[in-house]
Amino acid sequence: MNYLAHLLLAADADASRAGNLLGDFTRGSIDELAKIYPAEVIRGIRMHRAVDRFTDSHPIFKECRILLSPERRRFAKELRRL
Repeated sequence: MNYLAHLLLAADADASRAGNLLGDFTRGSIDELAKIYPAEVIRGIRMHRAVDRFTDSHPIFKECRILLSPERRRFAKELRRL
C-alpha cells in the first residue's frame, strides 16, 4: 500500500515515480544523492521523505500504532533504515 500511495502522489513523470519509490531504499542527504541521481528523481525522493514525515508524525497515525503487533512495528523500523 505504501508504494501505491507514493506512486499516486508522484508527478506524472517516470523519473518522479522512480524517485518516489527510491525513497524507501536510499540513504544519505539530498546533497549526496544529487551527485548520483537526476534532479527529477531527487524531487521524487524529497516528496517521499516529506510524505513519510507527515504520516509518521500525524496524531491519528500515532494513535493507531498501538494496534500494530510488536513484530510488525520492528519490521517497519528496519525498512526505514534501508
